[in-house]
Amino acid sequence: MARSIPDELIDEIRSANDIVDVISERIDVKRAGRRYKARCPFHREKTPSFSIDPDKQLYYCFGCGAGGNVFTFLTEYDKIGFLDAVRELAERAGIVIPDGENARDEHEDPVYRVNAFATACFAANLKGAQGAPARAYIERRGLTGETVEAFRIGYAPPGWNGLLNAARAKGIGDELLEEAGLVTRKDEGSRLYDRFRNRLVFPLLAAGDRIVGFGARALGDDPAKYLNSPETRVYRKGRYVYGLAQARPEMRVTREAILVEGYMDVVSLFQAGFTNVVASSGTALTPEQARVIARYAKTVFVAYDGDDAGIAAAARAAETLVQTGLKVRVVALPEGADPDSYVKQHGPDALTERLAEGLDFIDFAVRSEAPQSPEDREAVARGLIETIAGVGEPIRADLMLEKLSDAMSIGRGALQRAYEDAVRQRAERRGRRERRRSGERDDAREPVLSAAAEAEKGLLAIALDGGTKAQRVCESVTAEDFVDPLARSIAELALARTRAGASLDAASLVDELENEDAADLLAEIAAMEISGEDGERLCDDYIRAFRRTKLQQEIGDAERAIRSAEMAGDEDALISSMALRQELARRLAELSAGGMSATGASTRRRDETHG
Repeated sequence: MARSIPDELIDEIRSANDIVDVISERIDVKRAGRRYKARCPFHREKTPSFSIDPDKQLYYCFGCGAGGNVFTFLTEYDKIGFLDAVRELAERAGIVIPDGENARDEHEDPVYRVNAFATACFAANLKGAQGAPARAYIERRGLTGETVEAFRIGYAPPGWNGLLNAARAKGIGDELLEEAGLVTRKDEGSRLYDRFRNRLVFPLLAAGDRIVGFGARALGDDPAKYLNSPETRVYRKGRYVYGLAQARPEMRVTREAILVEGYMDVVSLFQAGFTNVVASSGTALTPEQARVIARYAKTVFVAYDGDDAGIAAAARAAETLVQTGLKVRVVALPEGADPDSYVKQHGPDALTERLAEGLDFIDFAVRSEAPQSPEDREAVARGLIETIAGVGEPIRADLMLEKLSDAMSIGRGALQRAYEDAVRQRAERRGRRERRRSGERDDAREPVLSAAAEAEKGLLAIALDGGTKAQRVCESVTAEDFVDPLARSIAELALARTRAGASLDAASLVDELENEDAADLLAEIAAMEISGEDGERLCDDYIRAFRRTKLQQEIGDAERAIRSAEMAGDEDALISSMALRQELARRLAELSAGGMSATGASTRRRDETHG
């Protein structure tokens, strides 16, 4: 990350503060072999799963996945910014930070910088004379100044070019404003104008204190009540969870989240003391958003609006969350109420009671469907079995089947057989999709995506350990080969250092990563141990998994080229593409015949107890 404090000084401060000493000043730690263990301070647990590695100067929790270096720990535990953590540790070590080197720059991507500029403009508008209508609206909604500051709420006044002109005055180019989605055009080549006008603006805050986009509520009679930023290279609506930046600390402690529909619901409930509340950012909950929530919570209370649309949306969200492996409780609100209005009218205690009375997924689904006839009961049961078949965790699936049997008075044996059929059919459908993508025959049923993900982590673990195997990794793969974007960001740094002959210090790599989740992944990878006797074989297996994935992608490209040639009637292209596909399939068969061990079985954590 770009910062005005030199990297050399950052390294000096980190090296001068032993991570075990810093953490033990805040929580109780005990030696466990050459490492140290503790109960994780970021989630509730009885058995210690928080591991500290004094050699690598990293920590990692096998329970919640939190990880990083000494700076990361202070920012998460003390709830302070990176710069404050640097200052505190510098003072602790008696290191002086020279004047002028006390500010952290924005992320180097210019879209982040222009979003930060817009956030400041919107905040200034809200406080200025033109912000009177927005301030009156905020007062009517009962929001305090502290809440407005916490969520950085601002105001975009009426007019077509207020932000545009302010940006131009600061030398910000039109092209960058358009890339960030802050300005738009009615037609190709037409005049630019501000996207957000006469709206209360909610900045979309992400990890690292960066603004990725905006959501805005109309204050006038605009038929579009809410308007969001378009997707950009830093903002993907289907992956972003609103309020997560504010809710993450409480979610890590309680392992619970409250999921609501809108921005005002999040802000209002947060102000009322429910600091683990998040929303799906103006879209139906996606599997990607559910997986983001699952990194920090195990139980999700779905508190959507109490009307028919809200109940239907809650059912879809609950199903997505269940299939992600989360426990779900659906909260019933009165007809016409939403979380914002309910907590204002009845108070936090009443909402707490509603949360406690939330229905689990099966009870909610049965009650909302209310099947009467045998045919309706069968249809509802089959729909729920299909959902349960996607859970993937046998014990939880078994408990859900037992609950369904009781709720609908259907024999457990019949449900079990239907469940097993559904699981088999899902596996067959998944296998057909994978074979269509890869061009493999029916006998190729390996979980390729899982093996590739394990290979990515394993190869990075080998690279971090250094030595001849690390050089082999650099000679065999590139960062672009990595499918997981988090792993790819780690690979870009690690492989570049290895190729340059530089030493790999995992603790220093954490500070260079631009994503908090990537830092957690790096800590997880650093906690892996490849034993000496297995190292060479695992390195071969991991590299083979990479090559296998690449061949499958190339076969898919060849298949698409064949279909295009057939449609175009291009016989030469058809023959060439078919020959290429045949050659790729032959190479894939040879690679598979070479054998691949189960990569995950031979890779173990250095810490045997995961908590």
